[in-house]
Amino acid sequence: MKFLPLTAVIVTTVLLAGCRKEKSLEEVAPRNICDYAPYSQGSFFEYELVNVSPTDTLLYTMHVRGDSLINEEEFSLLEDDLTGAISLFRCGNGDYVQLADVSGLSNAPTEPVKTTYLKENLSLGQTWREEIPVTLLVLGDVVLTIDYTIIQKGTGKTVRGVSYKDVMGVRMDVSIPPFLPPTELSTNYYAKGLGLIQADTDSDTTRLKSYTIR
Repeated sequence: MKFLPLTAVIVTTVLLAGCRKEKSLEEVAPRNICDYAPYSQGSFFEYELVNVSPTDTLLYTMHVRGDSLINEEEFSLLEDDLTGAISLFRCGNGDYVQLADVSGLSNAPTEPVKTTYLKENLSLGQTWREEIPVTLLVLGDVVLTIDYTIIQKGTGKTVRGVSYKDVMGVRMDVSIPPFLPPTELSTNYYAKGLGLIQADTDSDTTRLKSYTIR
């Protein structure tokens, strides 16, 4: 099984070792126990990915294919119809988790990496940190640090002309102390009842275009 690699691990590891993303939008989505990840089987989410340089726009759809049991934990399985890559997500107690297989990357961990990409119960301005051991050709064994900050909580955001309510924004910064100082990698926005509506990086922006929730 091929997993969709975690963005933070891909970008940082590749960079240092060598020193890639019916209901209409007007309808109200049903409430889900995981409000910011309504990944019920049969649901799908269409996104547009706009690259900065060279300028290009791609469309892809994430399909919820069902559930997968990993180490006795149940994950929602999403498939990208553009690349065939797989993402695994779960939530509980306000925490939203992604499981990423990064073993195909040079010098990356061989075991799947579990990361908490959103904490619904935190307040505006609060943070959390994750540390992932990696081995780099020049530096050897180091720790990749990922710092998350809640930069938006409970307010609205307009994406592609559509206004969403109850949006949470999370900025992700990466560092490898003391070699790489904290560097902003991405900012993701999640709407209650819909999940990811926009993701911004230096090189591209991903925006929700349409969706169907079963």
